[in-house]
Amino acid sequence: MIEATKALQLVRQQIFEWGTEHVPLARATGRVLQQEVRADRDQPPFDRVAMDGVAIDHAVYAAGERRFPLSHLAPAGTAARPVCDARHCVEVMTGAPLPPGTTTVVRYEDLSRDGDAFRLPEGVTDGRSIHRRGSDGRANAKVMEPGRRIGPAELAVLATYGIAAPAVASLPRVAIASTGDEVVAVGSQPLDHQIRSSNVHQLAGLFRAAGIAPTLAHLPDHPETGRSALEALIEEHDVLLLSGGVSKGKLDHVPDWLAGAGVECLFHRVAQRPGKPLWVGRTQRTMVFALPGNPVSSLVGAIAYVGPWLRGQLGIEWPAVRLPLAEPVTFAPALTLFQAVSVAGIDGELPEARPVPNNGSGDLVSLLRTDGFLELPAGRVSFPAGERFPYLPLRLL
Repeated sequence: MIEATKALQLVRQQIFEWGTEHVPLARATGRVLQQEVRADRDQPPFDRVAMDGVAIDHAVYAAGERRFPLSHLAPAGTAARPVCDARHCVEVMTGAPLPPGTTTVVRYEDLSRDGDAFRLPEGVTDGRSIHRRGSDGRANAKVMEPGRRIGPAELAVLATYGIAAPAVASLPRVAIASTGDEVVAVGSQPLDHQIRSSNVHQLAGLFRAAGIAPTLAHLPDHPETGRSALEALIEEHDVLLLSGGVSKGKLDHVPDWLAGAGVECLFHRVAQRPGKPLWVGRTQRTMVFALPGNPVSSLVGAIAYVGPWLRGQLGIEWPAVRLPLAEPVTFAPALTLFQAVSVAGIDGELPEARPVPNNGSGDLVSLLRTDGFLELPAGRVSFPAGERFPYLPLRLL
């Protein structure tokens, strides 16, 4: 049986090449950028009006003029026209280029209309309400590097600099399969000795939230049928998650089936709770995680091992988060404990992790109260309130 820290280290060492692809911006959200992005021009590309109002030459104002006849209107999206007379003003809209010959903008709220002119208040300063050319960034400046996950801000920057189809890390083909004849489809009416399939949907939700649409399958206990279905999933996918069939029962065929399919076992059984029977292995191009069948154990396997490995594969940096226990925990076995917790702050305080009581790793209803897991290290019995431990949220990416 391997220690949890060594198991994770071994998982992270498994490297696969999935390549890159170009995707349109409409499908780039959540993907991992694989190109350097440089500005193709100054940002903003011109002296940009930042308020609706009028633009004037401040030198005329400083000489004592307060009434400025209107020269013309300058809406956004039109080429800048110079002011016809330095004693006149230009009515400007937000986003318009600053008209040549003007040096400051006075917003409508500070103006009063006087016939065909605008009257300005006292106290107008020069250079007001102008977003200067290049103040956000200069042409050819590096603005993003590979490895950045694309969110709303990244989409806006890519669009601004004309990158309609950025290069992103290709996503793996993922399959998730339940095992065992006791598991039936969600739409079925189970017999007293059967349960509806839930783990595959729990795990699939993690992948869908990461932008990956997995294939869902089921492996029956029949040796030939189950093994044949397993081999097909391995052949057709880059990542395979199995749920159940990895313990020591007489019908826990998964380790034997995987060995027969040529999957190299990296480890089987980890010194942790929940999820001790975890089995992890690989072929030349497929990574296999055979997770225990109990729902909490299955989720821990995905969060503690699949997530870190997938982030490493895609080049995603993941900030380490440590949260304090809200109340003490006692755990005597010499195992790493992945303690289910709810996370909340009180009256604006920093978040703390409160242990979630449950009836064991089969208690899937307790997951409704769970935000993540605290990783409590092996070799200790007492974990006092206030001490900080690594926090694993319920996310893969």
